[in-house]
Amino acid sequence: NAKVRSMIEDMGLSNKVFTLDALHCSKETTQAIIDSNNDYLITVKGNQVKLHNQLKILAKLQKPLTVYQSKDNSHGRYVIRRISAFDSRHVNHENYPHVRSFIEVERIGFRGNKEYHQTLYYISSQKLSAEIFAEKIQKHWLIENQLHWVKDVIFKEDNSRIKKIEVAKKLSLLVTLTMNIHRSLGFLSITEGHSWLGKNWHKILARCEADPCGIA
Repeated sequence: NAKVRSMIEDMGLSNKVFTLDALHCSKETTQAIIDSNNDYLITVKGNQVKLHNQLKILAKLQKPLTVYQSKDNSHGRYVIRRISAFDSRHVNHENYPHVRSFIEVERIGFRGNKEYHQTLYYISSQKLSAEIFAEKIQKHWLIENQLHWVKDVIFKEDNSRIKKIEVAKKLSLLVTLTMNIHRSLGFLSITEGHSWLGKNWHKILARCEADPCGIA
């Protein structure tokens, strides 16, 4: 959290929205965002038990200001997302005086043959429609799934035994470069990209000769 706050303070951004995981749902981080003239949209989970329980109860008692629903029928799953945006006037939590909305995201459907049902809660310092909140949340998870998850699971960065920071930075840069090559070739799945590249290195070399900047 301290590193995140330091980044927020040093970036010099303003009038932006920081979308953060539940790990960063804290008084200090949200205040740092507000102090930097920015806004936040943060997941609330079990690490903030009192706040999480309060949002869960309020979502049952209050009528949402706006509701947005979408469907996802990709990657072997069928999920209906229902996003409800609520007024925060009854969220009386001393650590988050700047909350203007809380959001309930319900996902119902199937992943393969398994039934799937999940409900998540968010707090935000903005008052926006459910549709706009849904868009911001979706973009956050797009980054999570296509960047962080790939680095952690496919390239196993979390299991790295490298201790020196500078070496770790260089390795992470190489991983990012590899991912960019895969993306430039049209592969959303890095695993599929690995398989294709293993058999088609000559095509990569031919492309580089024809267009040196083509995979930048």
